[in-house]
Amino acid sequence: MVRFGVAGHPLAFFESPFRKDRMKIFEWLHGLGLNAFEAQMTYGPKTSIEDCKKIKKLSEELDIKVSVHGAYYIVLASDDKVKVRRSIETLKKTFKLADLMGADTVVIHPGSLYGEDPKIIMDKLEKNIGLFFDEIGDSHIGLFLETAGKKGQIGSVEEILYLSDNIKGCFPCIDFGHVHAREGGSLRSPESIDKLFDVLKNRGVFDKNNRIHFHYTPIHYGNRGEIVHKKIDDIDNKGNLYHPRYERIVENIAKLKIPVTIISETHNSQEQGAMAMRDVYKRVVT
Repeated sequence: MVRFGVAGHPLAFFESPFRKDRMKIFEWLHGLGLNAFEAQMTYGPKTSIEDCKKIKKLSEELDIKVSVHGAYYIVLASDDKVKVRRSIETLKKTFKLADLMGADTVVIHPGSLYGEDPKIIMDKLEKNIGLFFDEIGDSHIGLFLETAGKKGQIGSVEEILYLSDNIKGCFPCIDFGHVHAREGGSLRSPESIDKLFDVLKNRGVFDKNNRIHFHYTPIHYGNRGEIVHKKIDDIDNKGNLYHPRYERIVENIAKLKIPVTIISETHNSQEQGAMAMRDVYKRVVT
């Protein structure tokens, strides 16, 4: 099953009759025909236990899959033992709250390269994520490492696949906008999107025993990569739509034999991106 959803609470939600109660997000999404929601713990795991339990109940009643985006300040590739310890504790709390929400997916950004050799940074990351999993033990919750939009960060497709292959409990989160921006506009054509899916397929990412999570947004980028997320129909100063476009992405996703979720992060309009992708999917599979 392919699920389409939103990151956080879109602007349109706060303009709706539901705006005074954030827990109404599930009813709102259900009414739009969407079935996934990524809770934003980007500034820390601060959701109350009571609210986590409400999220689980409401999302299960309406068949909306919940995932969690972890804190931006989780730093697991540092030499600073205090920062690493604090990050591990933050991630532990995030997993605990995700479990209470009924989520089995936690997404994090791997972090900065700090100007060092990527291999050195990835070795540190691998060691510290391994320590995290040693401390929490086996978990049904997967830690999904997200491709990065900026060149100064860990997070090329190859780096994410390497880490996912080598750290038990880790899986790839492919953010198409980030890949496009990091690689200087690499996903401009349908063929380039097909090629990315071929890379993922050849690495076994779509095998039945594996897991993957997707993010999508058109994106504005510069020499260093990502600058800002754009809306689904935003145009640049030359009158062209921003890339990557979603149609070919959805066509490729429709061919997969494993359950996947794709979360729209289109600027202040997440539901518009999610519904556009859902509509393409419906046309493809019928």
